[in-house]
Amino acid sequence: MENNDDLEKYFNSKEYITTIVGIDQEHTPSPEKAGKVSTLISLLTDPSNKEIREEALITLKKDNGGDVLLTAIASPESDGKKHILVAACWESEINFSKYLPFFILLALSDDYLISLEAITVIENMEGPFEKDHLTQGIKKIKEKQKSISSERLVLLNDLVVTLEEFLKK
Repeated sequence: MENNDDLEKYFNSKEYITTIVGIDQEHTPSPEKAGKVSTLISLLTDPSNKEIREEALITLKKDNGGDVLLTAIASPESDGKKHILVAACWESEINFSKYLPFFILLALSDDYLISLEAITVIENMEGPFEKDHLTQGIKKIKEKQKSISSERLVLLNDLVVTLEEFLKK
């Protein structure tokens, strides 16, 4: 049985380089892609860019920039700002359904804000979903529920209900 505490280590940039399966990227982003990721992180998280943030989100959706946004979330540069980038996923209205397992890992994060934003992304997913992703996600969430506080338990209960509804579709 997998220990859910071990899941967090995959997002620890000092221990692992996180790669999101399904994104066309190498283990080390090219200098051009790294520049785009840094710029995106700055545009979406720096309070001085507040006025152009909305425009950046619109551009992301128009240019199918979901992959760059996911790379930004996995980037070590996003530490401390990750919840803002995860929120940008649902704010951009991009359908991240094919990345459901990634967002389930984020939903299981010990950081409440990251978890809350990831659950919001999942709730806004339109599908289609792979049945295995849904069943494995439900299993991981139920395992995590055994070791969390009551306020997080409610969030994860709602997430299980959402995933079960996706299974019925």
